Amino acid sequence: MRVSDRVTIICIAFNHAKWIEETLESVRMQDYYSKELIIIDNGSTDGTPEIIEKWVSQKSGRLTVKTIFQEKEASYCGLFNEALAGVTSQYVVDLSGDDVLYPDHLSLSISKLRRAYDAAFVYSDAYILSPEGDINTFYRRSNSGELYEEIRQGELYEILISQNYICSPTIVFNAKILENAGGYDSSLFYEDFDIQLRLARKHPLIFSDHVGVLKRKHGKSLSAGQYERYQSKMLPSTLRVCEKIRQMNIYPEEDIALGKRVLHELKHALWSANFEPAAGFVKLGNEIGLKGLEFTLYKFWLKKRFNLSWLYIKIA
Repeated sequence: MRVSDRVTIICIAFNHAKWIEETLESVRMQDYYSKELIIIDNGSTDGTPEIIEKWVSQKSGRLTVKTIFQEKEASYCGLFNEALAGVTSQYVVDLSGDDVLYPDHLSLSISKLRRAYDAAFVYSDAYILSPEGDINTFYRRSNSGELYEEIRQGELYEILISQNYICSPTIVFNAKILENAGGYDSSLFYEDFDIQLRLARKHPLIFSDHVGVLKRKHGKSLSAGQYERYQSKMLPSTLRVCEKIRQMNIYPEEDIALGKRVLHELKHALWSANFEPAAGFVKLGNEIGLKGLEFTLYKFWLKKRFNLSWLYIKIA
């Protein structure tokens, strides 16, 4: 039986010793009344497990907490799905061990989700903290905090194909809808691109106009290795999601959006000398009838396997 109004935060940490205590404190300090926390350490070797254990024993207070400690690093998507299978809450959050929730994030998000029973999830704005200490919001805002552009919501499938429109750490899921969709695809290296699209294909998505999360960008973050030279772990998963999109697409406009995504990912695959996934993007581009000078040049680049990744590192 699902517990109405409760939210479960699934926090997966991997070598997050520098940030994990602040992350856990941000969960405890949420002003939302009905919450529980599942902490999974994914085989950390930097002291993260010890920090988690100390925090749970000394600082977690009345918060309901469950801890899981992996001996070795396992699939992020698989770990999340295992935790999700035992969730009986109405709502669920996927929280990385290096991000921070602002105190009213859950209450503001869930108040929106309560009024939209058919929505798969609610998303909001975030502060993005760079390694140099610069901080900007994910969506452009004026000095007074007003959004420059209206944020789209509702049916977002097509826009999500062609651009990264949603800051995934801000998402609060409807747990039942997420479970019915099968959770994350455990065959993928990362989850957000795929799950957002699969849910957006069948359900509306809603926006809450608040800044709910601090997301850190640093050398150890997953996104930092998106276009890693020669051996990106993310690009093969991105290719697989694009192949899945082709199967989900219904309208010609959606194939046009997929073409834009293919060109973007192909460009970065070539610049970073990830030629195997680049070949997959070329094949997919041919299958959807992608044409034009840009695509032709990329096919020539792939054929000759020009390695300009040394330059890519300098200009990226």
